[in-house]
Amino acid sequence: MKKQDTGEFIIPDGFERSDGQAPFGSHSGPYYQKITSENKLIRALHVKPYHLNSMRFLHGGMLMTFADAAMASVIIHETDRPCVTLKMNSEFLSAALEGDWIEAHVDIVRTTKTIAFARGGLMVRGKMIFKCDGVFHFVRKKS
Repeated sequence: MKKQDTGEFIIPDGFERSDGQAPFGSHSGPYYQKITSENKLIRALHVKPYHLNSMRFLHGGMLMTFADAAMASVIIHETDRPCVTLKMNSEFLSAALEGDWIEAHVDIVRTTKTIAFARGGLMVRGKMIFKCDGVFHFVRKKS
């Protein structure tokens, strides 16, 4: 697949912009995603100046926002059921900088009739910078 050039950076092979359905995502993104040959969804974020804190690192709240959205997206992708976050745990391991390409790798640990459990991490250049796990409640789609 040919790499897409946004004028600012080159999107890695297989990734496409994912504008999603959540209005908040239009303020916190843009996000990108690809589906692997194993049908796994990988979400990504290109760190822009407006994602940074006063020390010029990616804001911790942005890391949490991206991780939360990535876990929910993977659950929706794999179960075809919408969900909302009940609980999320996070662990900050390292900083991300402007221009970094962050990939979210998430696994569903278990699902029940009403709940999904997920865990994952955010990686920059193959290095884990953030770990997370969460509990999500399946909800009905709004009509």
